[in-house]
Amino acid sequence: MFTSTLPSSMPGTVSGPPAGQAPVAVMFAVTSAWTMCLAVTLHSLARHSSPHRSYELWVVHDGLEEEHVQGLQTAVSGYPNVVLQFMTIPGKLEQMLHDRDVRRFSALAYARLLAPSLFPRHARMVYLDADTVLYADAAELYDADLHGAPLGAIRDTAVLSSLVAGYPRRQLRKLQPLGLHDPFHYFNSGVLVLDLGRMREEDAESRLIRFIEEHNEALEHPDQDALNIVFHRQISPLPIEWNYHFQFELEKDGLEEAIAGTEFAGVSGIHALRAWKLFHMIGAKKPWLFPEKSEEYIMSAAVWWKPAMETAALQPHLSQLLAEFTQWTRHQLRHNQWHLPFSFGKSFRKRRARINLLKRLLRIFEEA
Repeated sequence: MFTSTLPSSMPGTVSGPPAGQAPVAVMFAVTSAWTMCLAVTLHSLARHSSPHRSYELWVVHDGLEEEHVQGLQTAVSGYPNVVLQFMTIPGKLEQMLHDRDVRRFSALAYARLLAPSLFPRHARMVYLDADTVLYADAAELYDADLHGAPLGAIRDTAVLSSLVAGYPRRQLRKLQPLGLHDPFHYFNSGVLVLDLGRMREEDAESRLIRFIEEHNEALEHPDQDALNIVFHRQISPLPIEWNYHFQFELEKDGLEEAIAGTEFAGVSGIHALRAWKLFHMIGAKKPWLFPEKSEEYIMSAAVWWKPAMETAALQPHLSQLLAEFTQWTRHQLRHNQWHLPFSFGKSFRKRRARINLLKRLLRIFEEA
């Protein structure tokens, strides 16, 4: 739930984009459960926007309460070059999703597939998941050279690591007979640059819908799998800095050799310099959920909490949440420190590692 408050400081006036330059169009698709993290994404995007460009942000949704709409508007208030607009889930999408099993995903995941018809006056659009935080100007992503490809994206490192380990995910094994001939080219659909004009020329929307209708049961990641099959080997790789996430830092034997010569080369330097331009909190361990003693959670929390507390619309709610998280972490830390002297061998090493994780987590919460 949002409490609408105005930011304490306002950016300066905007000179506007160069004559004839299209606005930077960015699309999101969320249910009400995702509006809190989307507010952080929107604020980070607006904060890094260029005063010389205009930005048109679209939120496709399935019915948001007025308080959620106001909270999202507050997240970009003070940035006159950023316009936020809302679009309810269209009848075409509802019909497409009728009686279709999308498992753990929201049906709105399919909205990005319909972007060519949802936004007929746009020639290009960026799609972003709501669990992202921007550290650079989205105009750079919007302007990316796709080299004639219908879309740009970044390969999925979870898939890469499974291939390197010699145990391809079941998802990949199911997709290969459907047309995923080279699984190393499988990409993540949380950050996309869509050439809508090219997609319309190729009737991509109909092809995507037809593929889903024919193979829905085989798709574990419905929209992402469909995009990977329909556009297999037609995807322009984007710089890795624009879809950076914690999995790059998890040690996986053989992964470094596998990414040599690809867009992933040098990824460790990006982490060392904190040079990512967009951080994507993939997976289920979201930093706004109850704390976990895991490396994945801590890395995402380290990125998310500071910009979250800078988002005016969220401050009252997050201040209370942060206090609860901090109290829990301190209690867990004291509990494990008290038991450490009575632990031995493997138990001692595990508890000591847990203490180190809790100390890092407490530092994140205290500095947010």
